[in-house]
This record gives sequence, structure tokens and C-alpha cells, in this order.
Amino acid sequence: MRDSTPRPGDRRLEESEREAGQVLPPPPGHPRFPLLDPMRAIAAISVMLVHVAIFSGGFGPWYKWVLAHLEIGVPFFFLLSGFLLYRPMLAARVSGLPAQRIRDYARNRFFRIFPLFWFILIVTAIVPGMYGAFTGNWWVYFGLLQNLPVYSPDGECVTNPFRCGIPPSWTLGIEVMFYFLLPFFAAGMTMIQNRFRSTPSDGFFSRWVKIEFAALLLFSAISFVIQSSSFNGGVDQWLFFSPIGRAWWFALGMVLAVISVRTAETGRDVALSRWGREHGGWCWLAAIGLYLFGTYVLFSHGPTLAAPVGDLNEYLLQYFFFGVISFFALMPAVFGQIGSGVATRVLAHPVPVRLGLISYGIFLWHYPVLVALNDLDATSWATSAQFPVMAIATFVLTVALSLITYYLLERPLMRWSRSRSKKRA
Repeated sequence: MRDSTPRPGDRRLEESEREAGQVLPPPPGHPRFPLLDPMRAIAAISVMLVHVAIFSGGFGPWYKWVLAHLEIGVPFFFLLSGFLLYRPMLAARVSGLPAQRIRDYARNRFFRIFPLFWFILIVTAIVPGMYGAFTGNWWVYFGLLQNLPVYSPDGECVTNPFRCGIPPSWTLGIEVMFYFLLPFFAAGMTMIQNRFRSTPSDGFFSRWVKIEFAALLLFSAISFVIQSSSFNGGVDQWLFFSPIGRAWWFALGMVLAVISVRTAETGRDVALSRWGREHGGWCWLAAIGLYLFGTYVLFSHGPTLAAPVGDLNEYLLQYFFFGVISFFALMPAVFGQIGSGVATRVLAHPVPVRLGLISYGIFLWHYPVLVALNDLDATSWATSAQFPVMAIATFVLTVALSLITYYLLERPLMRWSRSRSKKRA
């Protein structure tokens, strides 16, 4: 892997990256990918904007169609998890880097997700009054189980599900299941690959790389079968809202991890890693072009990635299409060098780096903020400019709240959790 250390001349960038490295470090002994932090911010803000558009009149005018599928931030998050969590496990097996202890992995994942989620769930149940946290089904919402057939919804979760818990958190339930299952997948791949060891003459696509790709392709194919089935309860619903049901997105991030580890192991690039490093701007142009083509030509104008609410074939095409777009968008962040191109210079700016640090807060806070603004009838503040007014108000309030909870809750807990890993290493 090419060195991606920030240039020493940019003091603000150094400070931002230093803090990011303390709060979100890789497992001890593994490389850090600083350009991925701003991608979290892009994903969170994308999800925020699509919700702002829904609250401010929908996607009727043609110029708002461009916002209609910004829920693409969800596959962004899943690809990021697939890459960042699987790469250390793979590198430990293939390259001999230190293996992360399961207890450290589990503790870091817990403190990354649950404390902030629980805090915001409780606060927003009071203001603006999101339903669920103080009901008999409280364990469902605190446990991220609201999409699984383990309970019967009641109250506003039936009549107005958009005021139930924190609606975007349906993705977190899938993420947490992925965290749980990933070590088992890695262990299974270790057992399989121990039977088929590579030789120095295998080239870039060694036996272990081919086995990884074959397994990821298999799970991706299974996910398309699951996504094409109904999910009205029982096993189908469990699978639909599981990592296996979204394996295409996770697998694409894990493919990036395989290429990254093999590149570091051999010192040789393949076309994808070379393009990501040398032509990051073109990767982004490809991603933007595909997104616009899908939004204006292929798909109806409204977010549907959570579940098929219309034509099933269109939904499956979106599931495939937006995974490919996310893959292209992440390539410069995975393989690029800071300062080597337009894409990496944008990602390395201190503002997106800082927003990346608070991106989880942005993801969780923005929807309750929108509900509060809607209760205050914010769309009537400027009837001819509902979207920009709501977008600005939501962004400012969400960032402010995210900064507060980041410094008071997220950062201390994550630093403590990561420090335990370093001591044991």
C-alpha cells in the first residue's frame, strides 16, 4: 500500500488527522486509511439531504430529482464497513500483521455504535417526542430490532412510523449483525484457504484471492435472491434485514480489502487499484455520471433502497447499480495518496475530515431535527425556498448537536476503548 501520510505543510490537516487517528485508529500494527473518514461525512450528509427533500415537498420538480436517490449513502456505509473491518482480519491471515483480539474488536464496535445511539434515542423521545423508547417495546428500539419479526408494533409506530424510534437506524441493525458475523466468516475462510496455499508463482490473482472472490460472489448472488423475495415475516424478513440480505454491498467493500491486502503483499497494482490511485477524479466522474443516469433515466423519483415499494426489477437494478457507484466513489479514498489528485485533495481538506469525525452523530441527529423543524412549521418560513431553508437549518442544528455529543460522549468513550486495545497489543 502506498504511503498516505498527510503533507507536513498543512497544519490544519495534520491536526485533524492526528485527532482522527486517536479516535478512529486501525487495529494496532495495521495501516490507517485517512481518506475514508470524509467518505463517512459524504454518506451521512447524503442521507440527510434525501430526508430534507422528503420533508420539504418531495421530488416533484425536475431539479430535485438529483436528490431522489441520495440514500445511496447507505451502501456507502456498508462498503466502508466491509473494507475497514475485514482488511485487518485478512491482512493478519495473509501478511502476518498482528491479529486483533476478538474482545477488543467487540468492545470497539459496541462503543462505536450503542452509547451515542442510546443517548440520542432517549433525548429525542423527549424532544421532539419520537415514539418507542419509553414504551413496553423499549427493548426493540434500544436493541436495534425494529425491522425483525420479534414484536408487534403499537402506538405511533403503527399510525406514524416516521416518528418511531430513529427511523434511519434500520441500517444500524444490519451493521451490528455484520459486526457479529464477520469474525465467523473470516475464520471459515482461514480454514478453507489453509487447504489451498498459494505459491510465489501464482501472480496477483493467487489461490487465496480467487477463493475470496468466489466466496464473496456466492454471498452476493444469494443476497440478490433474498432481495427479490417477500419479507412479510418469519425467516424471509430476518434474511432481508440481515448482512446476507445486503451482502452485495458488504462484499464490494471486502473486494477492496482483498485488492488492498494483495497489493501490499506483492507490491504490484491491478488496474482497479492503479486507477484509484492515479485517476481518482475520473473514478468520481464515473460515479457521478452513473448516479445521474440512474436518477434521471432508469429509476423513479424517490428513495426505495430500504425495501421494494414499487417495481421489483427496478429495485434489484438499484441494489446492483448503487453498489457499483459506491465502489467507484470509494476507490480514490482506498488507493489514493493525499495531494495526488483532485479527489484526494477534496477528501483531505480539514472540513470534510472534521465532518467525518462527527458523521455518526450527523446520521443519528438529522432525522429528529427534521421532525422538530417540521413541528415548528419550518417549511412556511420561506415557501418559495423550502428545501434550501430546511437544508441549511437541518445541517446547522445537526452539526451543532453532533459536535456536542462528539466531544462529551463519543470521543472520550472511543479513546478509552481504543486505548485498551493498544495496551494489550
